[in-house]
Amino acid sequence: MTPPPACRICTGVLSLARPGRPGPIAAAAFAPSCHEAGAHGDLLRCRECGTVQQPSLPAGEELVGLYREMTDTAYLEQEAGRRQTVRRLLELVGAHVPAGRLLEVGCGHGLLLDEAARLGYEVTGLEPARQAAAHARERYGLDVRELTVDDPSLDEERFDVVVMADVLEHVENPCAALDRCTSLLAEGGVMLIVTPDPSSATARLAGARWWGFLPGHVCLLPHRTLLELLIGRGLLIAADVPLVRSFTPGYWAKGLGERSRMVSRLAERVERHAGDRLWSLTLGDERAVLARRVTVQLPERPLASLRGREHVVCAVLPAYNATRTIARVAEEMPTDAIDRALVVDDASPDETTSASLAAGFEVLRHPSNRGYGANQKSCYVRAALDGADIVVMVHGDNQYDPALVGAMVKPIEEGRADVVIGSRLLKDEAIAGGMPRWKWVGNRFLTRIENAAFGHDYSEYHTGYRAFSVDFLRTIAFTRNNDDFVFDQQIFAQITARGARVVELAIPTRYFLEASSVSFGDSVVYGLKTLGVLARYRLNRRRRGGWALLRQPAIRLEPVASFSTATHRVA
Repeated sequence: MTPPPACRICTGVLSLARPGRPGPIAAAAFAPSCHEAGAHGDLLRCRECGTVQQPSLPAGEELVGLYREMTDTAYLEQEAGRRQTVRRLLELVGAHVPAGRLLEVGCGHGLLLDEAARLGYEVTGLEPARQAAAHARERYGLDVRELTVDDPSLDEERFDVVVMADVLEHVENPCAALDRCTSLLAEGGVMLIVTPDPSSATARLAGARWWGFLPGHVCLLPHRTLLELLIGRGLLIAADVPLVRSFTPGYWAKGLGERSRMVSRLAERVERHAGDRLWSLTLGDERAVLARRVTVQLPERPLASLRGREHVVCAVLPAYNATRTIARVAEEMPTDAIDRALVVDDASPDETTSASLAAGFEVLRHPSNRGYGANQKSCYVRAALDGADIVVMVHGDNQYDPALVGAMVKPIEEGRADVVIGSRLLKDEAIAGGMPRWKWVGNRFLTRIENAAFGHDYSEYHTGYRAFSVDFLRTIAFTRNNDDFVFDQQIFAQITARGARVVELAIPTRYFLEASSVSFGDSVVYGLKTLGVLARYRLNRRRRGGWALLRQPAIRLEPVASFSTATHRVA
């Protein structure tokens, strides 16, 4: 018996998700306006990353050849709505990169390129379909090349914007396509990705009749997996918003009618009164993700430098509005215990970046405020890509004693631990150190419940002082975690599921005016989300799998020279 093919994204095991129709496929099936339900071949889902794949489709030059012959005259019947849709996408791009060179991969008939050119971008398009490419060149005078993105003629070109809108699902090797597009990005450039999400509530509700299950779709990436692939390439998420499409009521009715007769009849009644006026809707199963290539800024006088020891230790500091505290952190940081000190500024409105550089820290600044969990992702990913062996997280608000960095990493250096937790409750002097009593009670309460759920006997789960072996981080899908504070508890679920060796280290509690602190209301929300994590973890154990956060990661996070050298020094 022939074994099932491996996942194209993470090499995981595939299993049948949706049976399809066997048989040959024609070029017409790849047309963007072809939405025939159930016309696909067998769809397989990866157990690890959740990607839905159609391995029966042609590959290589045969697949490209079908796209070259594909025509889609119906596509332009909704030109006004499609232009309105791409204008919204360009507004998203323009908020970060308002001008420069723009490359659209799979540009179709050139509508987005034409709108971008009107805004002043210098545009180039790639489109294998001869008919669509010719339309873009002849109708709008655009530079559209009948090439795929891996064509060597692009090797020396760099673009400020790279767009793949409704393209990644058609690509035979999405990881290679993302690698290529990342290599084509100029420093500071942005990549815009729009692709259907098979893990969305809409897709699950629609089942076999979901519009994303089409004959021309090779790979459908769950949203968390897409973000994981982008973050794992060193890109920073600048925006992640629902895609809003604009069509006439008749077009919406036709699409819904292909999937539900009842909805179709209702939509047709509305159509009689709405006419050709455009309706702008989001179905909740596609998002527009903007990822930016951001340079690490180097200080004039670095706080730390390579020590030439067995393990490279990187101190990472998630920071937000830390202007008044970051210099004190630098003063207390034991530079003989670390090789690198990196601040990740979560788009602070104050002078956190300049203050950090003045204190000797390297700085990676988020293009937009993403949250505490997203900041940790950037910290750990950048450290791993730049070759760290151990990463220790200290806070930029000086709430945790930086002088203990050496003690925090020592159990990992000695091979006794994969994770070290700095606990404020191990000796329980937290209230004397300024912790509010209500916070102490909540911490103790949640810790007791978490110990019962996870099967541990830790003194605290809610500390922000942590150290990790980078080799261990590579084994967990932490980039799939939430972007908010509950990231801390999701990573504990991953630590437990992987059977990591954990050492607790007693640390002092430091509460003061400048230290950031979560409000009572936010703490209640955080507590409820923590209980949700515990429930999901226990459910996953009973069902023996299924939670994407506890599956194998889809990224390797191996050191990449181009990222360790993609820095600039600040005078």
